Amino acid sequence: MTLLAALQQRYASLLPYLLLPLLAWQLDELPPRLLPAAGALCGVALWLHFYRQYRHVADTPTTTSQAAAQGYCECFGEAAALDGPPLVTPFGGMRCVWYQAERRPNGRQQRPQRSERLCSDDSFRLLDRRGEIIVQPAGASIEARHQRSWHDGDDVLSERWIAIGDPLYALGELRSLGGQPDRQAFRDDLQLTLNEWKQDPAQLLRRFDQNGDGTLSSEEWEHARQTAHGEVGRNHRALAAIPLSHHLQRPADRRPFIISWRSPQDTAGALRRLAWSHAACALLATLWLVRSG
Repeated sequence: MTLLAALQQRYASLLPYLLLPLLAWQLDELPPRLLPAAGALCGVALWLHFYRQYRHVADTPTTTSQAAAQGYCECFGEAAALDGPPLVTPFGGMRCVWYQAERRPNGRQQRPQRSERLCSDDSFRLLDRRGEIIVQPAGASIEARHQRSWHDGDDVLSERWIAIGDPLYALGELRSLGGQPDRQAFRDDLQLTLNEWKQDPAQLLRRFDQNGDGTLSSEEWEHARQTAHGEVGRNHRALAAIPLSHHLQRPADRRPFIISWRSPQDTAGALRRLAWSHAACALLATLWLVRSG
């Protein structure tokens, strides 16, 4: 990626500030305090947004696929494709693990044309020195290492993509599937099974009321517990036969889900600079607001 493309991708959110003085000059009929007030409010909101992302990246320790705990974590490694047909960008045909592509009119057509935007949500692998993590990119804020734009007749085509072998940073929610469940998981599943059975008392009595008196004695309830124990045990043995895999995905809460080609340190540094750039723009807009009053 060229330096100009990298700056455009990372600092595109700062470009609207440059338009505020131009709009103020062109639109004399607007209230003089409207544009600086809008700039100050947007600057503060975006400073909070990017500073929050920066703190999550800076405060979350980097883990490996082997040592990763369940929950919110960050990982760093190398991008790799899953088994199956290769993924390529739709316009340029570049081999990749993720892409975002757009076709938009160049503005010279006599009739308005709609833009077309395509994005891959296919999962891919993050490889580190200990193993692999499957990344499910849907809903992530993604900074790709590669991008290009070119003209195709009356259209402008642009693509961003993560190539196989690119450095890959990911911050999100980790979930593990398969493998041998631990004892606490067995106890939780046993209790869950019994609670589900209790929600249908008639079915519970049909299965375990051996003397037909309409209630479950202590011996009959123990029989029900043993039956549930056996069912949970069979389910867990089936899970144990499935190879353990780690999946990184969008958090269920509002915490950031970030994918980048930068290292954890560079990602944190870039977000910190971006946050304080918005703070500086908010300060300048506030000074403009004061002077216009």
